[in-house]
Amino acid sequence: LKDVKKAVCILNEKIKAEKKIRIIGDYDVDGICSTYILYKGLKVCGADVDAVIPHRMKDGYGINEALVEQALSDNVDTILTCDNGIAAKDVLEQGKGKGLTCIVTDHHEVPFEETEAGRAEKLPPADVIINPKKEECSYPWKGLCGGAVAWKLVAALYETYGVSMEDAYVLLEFAAIATVGDIMELQDENRIIVKEGLRRIHRTKNIGLKSLIEVNGLERDSIGAYHIGFVLGPCINA
Repeated sequence: LKDVKKAVCILNEKIKAEKKIRIIGDYDVDGICSTYILYKGLKVCGADVDAVIPHRMKDGYGINEALVEQALSDNVDTILTCDNGIAAKDVLEQGKGKGLTCIVTDHHEVPFEETEAGRAEKLPPADVIINPKKEECSYPWKGLCGGAVAWKLVAALYETYGVSMEDAYVLLEFAAIATVGDIMELQDENRIIVKEGLRRIHRTKNIGLKSLIEVNGLERDSIGAYHIGFVLGPCINA
C-alpha cells in the first residue's frame, strides 16, 4: 500500500519529538471506526494524539478551514485524516502554508481533471497520501474502506514499534464494522476482514462495543453482517 512506510517514518519522528497529532475523521460509521483505529493505535505507540469528528451540520463532510484553524490554535503539529482528505486540496494548502504536517488516509475516488495529455489527478498537497485508488498505488485490492486503510497504517506502525500483531488484529473488529457499514463489496480482502472481524466481535473485550450490542438486545456470539448493517451501524451513524 503505497507510502505507508513513509507515513510510519513521519509519525515515528513526531512521536519521538512529542509533537501533537490530531486525527480528523468523519461522522459516519466508517469515519468513526477509522478515527478509533488510528487513535487507539497511536496511543499504544506513545503518541500525543487527540481526535476530532466533524459536526454533521456545522462542519459537513471531512476536514475544513475551521478545523485547520482550530488545530493551529491548539498547537497541533500534525493532522492525520481518515475516510476523508483526498478531495481537500484547498484546505490542506491552507494547513501546509501555516506549517502543519498533513497525512491523508482515504479510500474515496481521487479528483481529476481532463487535460490535453489526458486525465490528471488533482491530489492535495499533503506530506503523505495513502489511498489504494491513487493511480500510482499498485495495491491489488482497491475496494478497501477508510477503516481498513487506517488499520493497515496502524499494523505497519505496530511492526515498527515491536507491538504484537495480535494487538493489531484486535482492531479488525472495527475495520469489519466499517467495511459493512460503508457498504463495501464483500469480495476479496474485504471478505477476510469481515469474516475475521465478526469472529472477534463474538468475543470482544471492548466495553463500548459490548454495551452497544447489549443495549440493542443482541447476543454477541450471533452478530453477523446483517446486525452491523441494520442495527449497530445505524446507531453509530446516528
